[in-house]
Amino acid sequence: MRKNQIPTPSLIINLEVLKRNIEGMASAASDVGVNLRPHIKTHKNIRIAKMQMEAGAVGITCATIGEADVMATGGISDIFIAYPLFGDYQLTRAAELNKKCRLTVAFDSTLAAQRWSEWGARATTELSLAMIINTGGNRDGVLPKDALELATSIEDLPHIKLMGVMTHEGHMHQSTETESMLSAAKLAAKQLVLAAESLRQEGFAITTVSSGSTPACQGRTQVAGITEWRPGTYVFNDLNEMQFVIGEEDVALRVLATVVSNPAPGRFIVDAGSKVLSEGSRPGFGHGFLPCAPEARIVKVNEEHGIIEAKQDALSLGQRIEIIPVHVCTVVNLSNGYYLEKPDGSLEYLAVDARGLVW
Repeated sequence: MRKNQIPTPSLIINLEVLKRNIEGMASAASDVGVNLRPHIKTHKNIRIAKMQMEAGAVGITCATIGEADVMATGGISDIFIAYPLFGDYQLTRAAELNKKCRLTVAFDSTLAAQRWSEWGARATTELSLAMIINTGGNRDGVLPKDALELATSIEDLPHIKLMGVMTHEGHMHQSTETESMLSAAKLAAKQLVLAAESLRQEGFAITTVSSGSTPACQGRTQVAGITEWRPGTYVFNDLNEMQFVIGEEDVALRVLATVVSNPAPGRFIVDAGSKVLSEGSRPGFGHGFLPCAPEARIVKVNEEHGIIEAKQDALSLGQRIEIIPVHVCTVVNLSNGYYLEKPDGSLEYLAVDARGLVW
């Protein structure tokens, strides 16, 4: 099977670029002396997770218990859920999963730790916890100065063990150029290290200091005291990442779409709308980038329609085009699967094993 034989819209992954991205990140982590624990929310596929493990990853990161269960069933034995799970359903499944693999879970409150302790007792298991530190993203987590207070409040709870601290410096995407992004990444990493040191000084055995952001890792941000990276998007890359370290040639996943209408001069419709591309957009680019027509813009998406403004001679009715998505993680989660394009041009279909598992 080849590209001209599959329906559109479809997701296409260049196998050689995928391998290069996986090996490149593994090499970068090794060069700076940190463990690599990639986030699988980008690809949600067991086979690709195993490719990452074979390249040197110490384990994987997930966002949900559903993702973690799929990966553990697929043979991954070391999993970190970098999200503050709280509901009864999630804690029950996590406590049971902890008996089948080496599981670490994130938390950011005394009450959450108390619940993990309770569920550990119910399942007669000990759960490893990593404290979420807010290093500027203002999403979840405690401020570095409050880490010791939280750790002290939970130190006598049974069936849990505080073993690490983590952050996600996603606010770096607010940067407009690489230098400011890397500066923000270093500042976040330093704050995380300070939080870890404050805990160690009071006797807490913090062994893992984990940061996670693709652009920071691609920029080889190195801060003494960081022990682990958790990048995710790097396997495929996307338009968001192209603003920093990587180029178009590093984007492994493209959306294959067909121009299905040219209703007015300079206006084209493709069969990839918000159900494929999501509603994500970037200023100046719209809802995706067209390598075949760099000046064209996907100015609007309806559910099945991608509306493109371009010079009349830039595209043609019936033409198949490739689109680099703005945020690839969301795009993957919208699809049942993708096609792996091999060097000889043949395609192999892979399922998105953890598609839609948002709980």
